[in-house]
Amino acid sequence: MTDRSRSYSTEGIVLRRRNIGEADSILTLFSLHEGKFDAVARGVRKAKSRMRGHLEPLTRVQVHVARGRSLDVFTQAETIEAHRALKADLERMNLALYCAELADRFTIDRVEQRPIYELLVDVFHALDGGASAQAARYFELHLLAITGYEAQLDACAVCRQKLPEEETLISGPAGGLVCRACRPAASSGRILSVRAVKVLRYGRTATIHQFDNLRLDDTLERELRAALGDLVRPVLDRELNTTRYMDALERADRIPALSPNHVQSDQSNPVPPEP
Repeated sequence: MTDRSRSYSTEGIVLRRRNIGEADSILTLFSLHEGKFDAVARGVRKAKSRMRGHLEPLTRVQVHVARGRSLDVFTQAETIEAHRALKADLERMNLALYCAELADRFTIDRVEQRPIYELLVDVFHALDGGASAQAARYFELHLLAITGYEAQLDACAVCRQKLPEEETLISGPAGGLVCRACRPAASSGRILSVRAVKVLRYGRTATIHQFDNLRLDDTLERELRAALGDLVRPVLDRELNTTRYMDALERADRIPALSPNHVQSDQSNPVPPEP
């Protein structure tokens, strides 16, 4: 084995952490060059550890990693973006954890996924700068497209016929909007308003900042969250931990902090133009 193959360097985002023993942690890093992988940070929880504070969930970091027999080992870590503002805001931290869990579930180990990584970097940067929950909706919409599950929004997902401008059924199992004639063929779905359809279509080509700058009322925000959740759920085939948590908070009408360690593997304004 050559010296070069014994170790590697990459940048990445810490998706989650599991503490082991008295001072070690196993971290899941979603990296730019190596894809997603687990590695151990030995002694990282000791007060004098040089890596302490750098390998925190939601932190973008540059790491040096030594290859191990069963598990790689972090040997150096340096923060690129700590996302302190994001972590200080309870709601935005919960949204970031939700996006992190989505990235975790939509990727497989050791496969480079640069488009997803760059999307997650952009969303975290936006949330750190004060973006709203619309950043998470943007992440869902584009994550589906990148991974081959792009929502059918221009024509009926069943018959492929052009859709009239009216309230329209959106179906997760069908993979998008469904016309009136094909509704019986959709196993499930919900009716979307004309405005919600326009917002989703706009989001496909808008930048994250343009999308976040849209002024949406609470009703429309809930409509979009439910619709995109319906599209994500069939792909994952199970509920996310963060989704269950945030749903419970919404029912309780309160938003306390979701600890970054909560997520475990088993996170004058234009109206959208006419399509």
